Amino acid sequence: MSTLPKGRSIKLEHFANLVALAYSDNFLDEQEQAFLSERAEEYGLPADEVQKLIKTADELKFIVPLNEEEKEEQLSDIVYMAMIDGDVHEKEYQLCLAIAEKLGFRKKDLDYVIELTKKLWS
Repeated sequence: MSTLPKGRSIKLEHFANLVALAYSDNFLDEQEQAFLSERAEEYGLPADEVQKLIKTADELKFIVPLNEEEKEEQLSDIVYMAMIDGDVHEKEYQLCLAIAEKLGFRKKDLDYVIELTKKLWS
C-alpha cells in the first residue's frame, strides 16, 4: 500500500498530459521546460518521476480527469502550454482541440479559453 498523498496520482496524470502536449512538436523548449518544472514542483512530484515522464514524452497517452474542476484546469494549462511561445500553432491547436473534446468541451469553449488567455497576457 502506497503512502503517497491523496490526489497525487491525479496531479501526476495532469502533469503527464502537459508533457505530452509540450512534446507534440517533438521538442521541449526552455519556456516549456520551465513551465513543466514549476508545475512539477507545485504538484510535489518527485524529480525521478518527472524525468521518467519527460524521457518517455513521445509514448504518453492522454488521461481524462474525472471531475469538472480538473478538466477545466487541464484545459487552461493545455492552452497555456500551447501559447507559451507566443502563439498557438496549427498542430498545437489541433492537439488542444482533440484534448478539449476528450475533456467534454467544444471548439467554441477552446477558442474562448485561447482568447481569454491572450487577453490576460496583453
